[in-house]
Amino acid sequence: MNASLALENIRKSGIIAVLRGDFPPQKATAVCEVLLEAGITCVELTYNSADWRDALPAVVNAFGDRMLVGMGTVLNHVQTREALDRGAQFLVAPSLDPASVSTAHAAGILMAPGAATPTEAVQAAALGCKLVKFFPAGVLGVDYFRTMRGPLDSITFSCNGNMHAGNIADFLRAGAAVCGVAGNGLAGNGSRALDEIRAIARDIAAIVRDVRGE
Repeated sequence: MNASLALENIRKSGIIAVLRGDFPPQKATAVCEVLLEAGITCVELTYNSADWRDALPAVVNAFGDRMLVGMGTVLNHVQTREALDRGAQFLVAPSLDPASVSTAHAAGILMAPGAATPTEAVQAAALGCKLVKFFPAGVLGVDYFRTMRGPLDSITFSCNGNMHAGNIADFLRAGAAVCGVAGNGLAGNGSRALDEIRAIARDIAAIVRDVRGE
């Protein structure tokens, strides 16, 4: 999937569900089915999760035509290449590594590198990144993000890091195009029951609709 179409799908979703932890193929696909039922159409597996090398292609094969499936926590161009070879439709990083960006862009794939400062965000945009991950958003706070984005409103931001039902609306209203929700904010670390994930996912999807007036 090309970068522009991936970004369009991410914008439409408003949420990227992040699966970090114990998500082997069968569990990852079961969670993705629940997310889709709740209206969340973007999911990100992570490089530092168990069995991601098997889980990523399994999820892509099962849902790649209905759900945007990406890989996160890619820290260098070697990991980036490996994620692409496993079928990642977009890439996310907590940091800004020009070699990773170059590798992703050479493959025509959306790469959202991490930025915690205006300088990093501008550097990412200068490298051609269509989406920049503001991280760790929940720790730095919505006031910091709103102030930083003021002069940088030409940059499209995803807000990630300690995001949950209690702060997603604030970041979306402050200008985030999408929020990445990991850990206790949504799917847990792999031990959370599917019914609980379904309920949280429905609440989060409803928050996005409410903010957008849908």
